[in-house]
Amino acid sequence: MTASEDLPTHPSPEEHSRETAERLRAMVAELAAQLRPFPPFLGMSTLQAIELELPSGSGFQPPPELGCVVVLPGGEILELDLKMIPGPYGPADVDQVEQFTELDLPPEQYIAYATVAVQLLQEEIGRRGGDG
Repeated sequence: MTASEDLPTHPSPEEHSRETAERLRAMVAELAAQLRPFPPFLGMSTLQAIELELPSGSGFQPPPELGCVVVLPGGEILELDLKMIPGPYGPADVDQVEQFTELDLPPEQYIAYATVAVQLLQEEIGRRGGDG
């Protein structure tokens, strides 16, 4: 056995980021599962989601084409496109259509959004008197 074989192997930065993202993905899902009912999005009774905004000092700028990023009751972090459409009773009546798009983020950006999700979910659990 050579000296190099005795040294522990360390994951590459990319592997480390992927592993961290996966651990955060599981944590977000676990925390989201504790919130029943899940908070409504912007007070809407028909949509349950929490908006995720990266803090200005996070070091990550979302791509300009990226819309509203939310966490859903299952812990998924997705892009939400909310469209208002005319309702069945005339021009003053409006309905909404929600479309969710999976995000293809590099692990570092996912980590940034998941960290915000963990913070917001823990705050909501704390407000409700949970263990958070």
